[in-house]
Amino acid sequence: MSTIVLDDGAKDSALASGSRVFSFVLPGLAAIAYPFLLSAISGLLRVFQVSIPPSPFAITVTVLAILACALAVMGIAFARALSLGRAGPGQIAARLLAHLAFAVPTLLVAFGNVVGLFHARGVLAYGWPLFWLALMAVTWLAQEAPQPALIVSSRRLAVAHGISALAILGLFIVPHLGNHLTGFVSGADHIGVMKLVRLVYRNAVIEPLLITLIAFQIMSGFILVRRRLNRAGDFFGTLQTMTGIYVGCYFLGHMTAVFSARGAGTDTNWNWLTSDDKGLLFHLSSFSLAGHYWVGPIAIVTHVACGLRMVMLEHGVAERGATRAAWTLIGLGVAGSSVILAGLLGAHIV
Repeated sequence: MSTIVLDDGAKDSALASGSRVFSFVLPGLAAIAYPFLLSAISGLLRVFQVSIPPSPFAITVTVLAILACALAVMGIAFARALSLGRAGPGQIAARLLAHLAFAVPTLLVAFGNVVGLFHARGVLAYGWPLFWLALMAVTWLAQEAPQPALIVSSRRLAVAHGISALAILGLFIVPHLGNHLTGFVSGADHIGVMKLVRLVYRNAVIEPLLITLIAFQIMSGFILVRRRLNRAGDFFGTLQTMTGIYVGCYFLGHMTAVFSARGAGTDTNWNWLTSDDKGLLFHLSSFSLAGHYWVGPIAIVTHVACGLRMVMLEHGVAERGATRAAWTLIGLGVAGSSVILAGLLGAHIV
């Protein structure tokens, strides 16, 4: 019998290779775990025999647990993407995988909406892991060297992307988020305001324009992210691209649900979302929606804040001032989204 002994160099090489593979797939593994973590929370509620409808305390603890799971997965993805970005250009596939894992709270909802259209929600249990395993395999095989940066064309596209974003913000996002903030007052107030703002964004002329702008925003955003991933990235650069991917997925998932419901004759108003103002978790279901709706507005505001910071720096504003403005805007986004989620969960001041 012969014995094969690895020298120290071979052992170090094997360990390094194993570590590299693990760090590459870690965001994907975290993404796979997310729905199972939500299922574990649901299982604990059954063990403790939480009543339906749940008490405000039970809802609060449940939502905090859901958001902790979402933030854990997103934190792993962000740390991985930031580490790769700081290491320099290249490793585009690995960085893209981390970006997609960062969007897990909204991707899970989008995935559920798509299988729901085919009345095959049972597919989610095994389709979700298979989707991420396939994605990890594809991104691993697609690793490539950095390509020359297309600075001029990226600049022009970025300007068009920014102009389109301003139009979408003015015509839809700002009125829509403002409308959702009124849900914290009461469901009736939300519906009343929605009737008014719909006169704008559901106008026969404006709605097709909005859909076109959103489609351009998603496509141009993906191109810009792809080009940005070809360069080294810092904290705010990584935060901007990751929230950009999240917002794109968020729009796709949200629009799929809304237009499929409207096609079935359902009015997609406050009552549609909250089971006639009973609350998002009244039946202790729809766990995935809590993270989806809380992170969504934060991602939108954060993406805008990062872009605004970049514009401010390009126009000679001191980095400290630009960074402070970005963090202030992000803080307002977190606060506003938390108020919106509280209203969706059934907390009202009237």
